[in-house]
Amino acid sequence: MGPGASFALFLTSLFVGSEGSRIEPRSYPPVILIGSLVSLSLLGPTSIGFGLCMGSGWVLLNQVADRAFPLQ
Repeated sequence: MGPGASFALFLTSLFVGSEGSRIEPRSYPPVILIGSLVSLSLLGPTSIGFGLCMGSGWVLLNQVADRAFPLQ
């Protein structure tokens, strides 16, 4: 990834971070998962895309398990 693409990614992350307070916290993992899958399909296998995909998938799995088997 070149310097221009890295800077664009940085600016995008700043924008998403500033607008993120308006989104419900349960909506973050699906958005990150879809974004990382799009990144993987467009850019090919990258460590950032793969890590985001695995991490957000794990969070989604935990959320589904918490809803399916509540502790209360």
